[in-house]
Amino acid sequence: MVRELSVYHEMIRKKVVEDLGLKSFKRKKIHHLNPSIRTKRLARSKALLQGFAPGAQEQILFSDEKIFTNEEAWNRQNDRILATSSTTISENLKYIDRVQKPMSVMVWGGVSANARTNLIFVPQGVKINSATYQEMILEQEISVTRQNLFRNNTWIFQKDSAPAHVSKALKTG
Repeated sequence: MVRELSVYHEMIRKKVVEDLGLKSFKRKKIHHLNPSIRTKRLARSKALLQGFAPGAQEQILFSDEKIFTNEEAWNRQNDRILATSSTTISENLKYIDRVQKPMSVMVWGGVSANARTNLIFVPQGVKINSATYQEMILEQEISVTRQNLFRNNTWIFQKDSAPAHVSKALKTG
């Protein structure tokens, strides 16, 4: 618009922001849901809700794990350096180091309507398979959490479909 009208960009900005009261927003990505997927998800959600009595959601323990990497955040579009020339920028500011496998830590946790579990930090290099999941999470944390949060009441342990969570060893054990 600046080139088309041959005006200074600040004039356009001032008109848009101050006079018209408009703000700039970025478009966001969302997962495309076609009508058939929306219908299926709605039906599945309603069926899940009907399966629980009022207040039953308080007896569900949700759990998940997350890998946190020790790497500097960077956005190519918005991460800028103001300088008079590229030669005046110090080397440690000019580049962002990237490695193929950055240092990371995996953390597991669980939450319910009324409380949360302790966080479990998985040691570096430990691969979570069904055996380590059973030893580190189910036997150590869930047995303690069950007693503290739910006493002898009925409760539901909700987890995702990660391979370690749905293995045959866990289903038969």
